[in-house]
Amino acid sequence: MERQLPSMGRLGITQRVEVVEEYDERRDCLDQRWAELVESMGHVPIPLANLVDDPADYLEALAVDGLVLTGGNDLRHLADAENVAPERDEFEAAALEYALDEELPVLAVCRGIQLLNVHFGGSLGRVEDHVARDHRVRFERGVDFAPEEPITVNSYHGYGIEREDVAEPLETIAVAEDGSIEGLAVPDRPIVGVMWHPERDSPAAAVDRQLFERLFGGRY
Repeated sequence: MERQLPSMGRLGITQRVEVVEEYDERRDCLDQRWAELVESMGHVPIPLANLVDDPADYLEALAVDGLVLTGGNDLRHLADAENVAPERDEFEAAALEYALDEELPVLAVCRGIQLLNVHFGGSLGRVEDHVARDHRVRFERGVDFAPEEPITVNSYHGYGIEREDVAEPLETIAVAEDGSIEGLAVPDRPIVGVMWHPERDSPAAAVDRQLFERLFGGRY
């Protein structure tokens, strides 16, 4: 049964894993700007724990209305990956499957779009000049939440996606000046991935507000 997102939806937000050696702890962490952004869009931010027995039961119990896959941590299967978190990889893959099964809207950011592409059978590779710098992005024609002219976005990723590496079910919606992929969507599903970080711009950029509205509804 298709769910209708309420005017104030409960958005589950995944968290990065940080290792704090002096306390012998693996911590789930979330940039506070995510809560600020989600609330400004009229929704309730629900940080998600990575280490749970059954992700589907967990998400069902939380009654999330949508999912945000955030940045941080390399995917563990990459040959030169750093700061990996196997428990996060497993949780997010299961969470994405749950969202697909339940027809929930998903926003996949940075690592999230990488996970999205890998989940559907695509691959990743190293990219240059995409860490801690702004660059221009153009959208493909017909993307309903984006302007026709190129825009400037932030960039914090060392791994990228080339056109030939995009999983066959996915649709390219945005491209950087160097030809690497900046946006993907699942056709006929409310699932969009972007390489830039909407939470790091305050106030939120117009394209990100429109993307949130398209996926999750609410105010902005």
